[in-house]
Amino acid sequence: MTALPAGPLLFDTGVYIRFSRGENYLWLGEDPRVFQRTILTAVVAAELYAGTHDHREKRVLDELCKAHRALGHFSSPPAAAWIDAGIRLRRARSAYGQMDFVRHFRDLLIALEAAQAGATLVTENARDFARWKSLLASTRKTLKLFDPSKRKEFARG
Repeated sequence: MTALPAGPLLFDTGVYIRFSRGENYLWLGEDPRVFQRTILTAVVAAELYAGTHDHREKRVLDELCKAHRALGHFSSPPAAAWIDAGIRLRRARSAYGQMDFVRHFRDLLIALEAAQAGATLVTENARDFARWKSLLASTRKTLKLFDPSKRKEFARG
């Protein structure tokens, strides 16, 4: 299997969902070194909590958050990041036209968190995040992206 990008990783919500359902990315649970360099943002955690179906799923997510906190790898966007996201969404609307702010706001917060941490954002939604990468680059912020669904060795198992 080809290695994941070096350095810290931040997984987007969709990757966690497919892993938890046993649909994809089973390698996430095989190598503790991957977990040890993974950052969980509160934005992704909130999306995951919103999608839980029962108390058991919530407890599993509680443990995931607890483990990330214990490693010091649980992040939450500060107030300045929320304001920055709003400003960048306005710029994006000017550049790209009408946008669904609700949908894109969380993605932009996730992108800002990954850039702030110097982490590679691992996402199946690389097309949308490429837009945020370009927008962040215009202000000298670097967003690194990795799409595991485009790589055969990462997509299954």
